[in-house]
Amino acid sequence: MRHAVGSHATVDQAIGVLTASHQLAPAVGSEVLREVSQHTNTKLQTVAETVIA
Repeated sequence: MRHAVGSHATVDQAIGVLTASHQLAPAVGSEVLREVSQHTNTKLQTVAETVIA
């Protein structure tokens, strides 16, 4: 449960970074993360951590 909450917070933070830096709507930022995750066959959590870093 803690891992799920932590990974959700990381994804939310990455969406915030994308929305602030690229002036996107939160839904678009979320979609960008999901698309990158799917196209690179990388876990969403990993993509989010990369965005934050």
